[in-house]
Amino acid sequence: MSEQALVVVAEFKVRPGQMAAFLPLLEQHARTTRLHEPGCLQFDVVVDGSDPERAFVYEVYRDEAAFEAHKAAAYLATFRERADPLLLERKVSVHRRIAAPGPGRPRRVLIAPVHLKGRAHLLKPLIDAGLELVWNPHDRPLTEDELRALLPGCVAVIAGQEPYTERVFAAAPGLEVVARLGVGWDAVDVAAATRHGVVVAMAFGTNHEAVADHAFALMAALAHAIPRYDQLVRAGEWRLLYHGRLTGTTVGIVGFGRIGRALAKRCQGFAMEVLVADPYVEKETVARLGYTLVGLDELFARADFVSLHAPLTAETRHLVDARRLALMKPTAYLINTARGGLVDEAALIEALRAGRIAGAGLDVMEVEPLPADSPLRTLSNVVLTPHAAGASEWAIESMAARSVANVLSVLQGRDPGEGLVLNPEVLARKAAERAQLVARG
Repeated sequence: MSEQALVVVAEFKVRPGQMAAFLPLLEQHARTTRLHEPGCLQFDVVVDGSDPERAFVYEVYRDEAAFEAHKAAAYLATFRERADPLLLERKVSVHRRIAAPGPGRPRRVLIAPVHLKGRAHLLKPLIDAGLELVWNPHDRPLTEDELRALLPGCVAVIAGQEPYTERVFAAAPGLEVVARLGVGWDAVDVAAATRHGVVVAMAFGTNHEAVADHAFALMAALAHAIPRYDQLVRAGEWRLLYHGRLTGTTVGIVGFGRIGRALAKRCQGFAMEVLVADPYVEKETVARLGYTLVGLDELFARADFVSLHAPLTAETRHLVDARRLALMKPTAYLINTARGGLVDEAALIEALRAGRIAGAGLDVMEVEPLPADSPLRTLSNVVLTPHAAGASEWAIESMAARSVANVLSVLQGRDPGEGLVLNPEVLARKAAERAQLVARG
């Protein structure tokens, strides 16, 4: 507890026979304050057992600013207006707390992504808001059971790729927000979150440039045989492989969201023809940007590089199957920095082994981490990275800042805005509940 914390002690002398009316008002005011104000760390209502007409409150505020915000709250004025006719006397005193005795704990936030462990400075706003950080104790993503063990008592989680299922939400009744450190939500059962009143907030707009950089780097590594040249030189060989090119080739981009558009810009700089397949964008919009909207099968047949940037849904699972792989040129490459489930991995391995396509650059796989016995590890025409496309230092800082802001906004009853919440109906429901509390004082 900071030495700047303020303690407020209020004593109320109630008119004879009015305690039954006053006490519900006071208890409701305590609940409203705790619901609205993260800066209110404690609000206890105490009744004097020796005097049936005397009651007390014991409040603790994070700092003077938090207390000033409480004094300015409209619901405090409403409480006073309703309570004053029931009172003979009110005494309020303000003190500065030096230490925090007792078992009380601040509200907790689980930090699930392992790569945030060495970057605690990115989470300082949570600590400044009086929240306690709970760290993932493992050097890997949490399992469902581990998540269920860690989440009880937490009001928020900054989430990685661990599974947020019905069982997980049922085990964490106090959870208010899942803030994804990223832009994919296939690991989150949004419908279950909504049923349990948990807001799901995303870090859209924070890592698309990093992922586009990585996708283009995989294209370049394959076209110029970078990994194979590196292996040859290290083995003492000095010879040419007569590699391919980027300039003047055709790239097919599947999914034209932020990442797909960022990749398209990079490809334009290399005089590449850009084909786009996305059922949710208009032909005129794509054409205005200098690209061509085509059907998915046509894209696979014409492209020298097929780069996947679609979300993983029931409709897109195994979007790249044996049939579509057979449409690709034998000189073409598949790039996947989206989700492993978009690709039928068994069909891809067969196509790579048979030389039906030239190679693949994969940042994501159907099972992660990639199993030790996966044939992908043995194929020389495959470049593998460990789901790292969005993990540039700059992107991690941006995602962390957005995730922290999402947590604080939701806990303070505010919409983070910019379409970052996947289930805004939960925010609306919570706002209605708060309005009812305020109306009741």
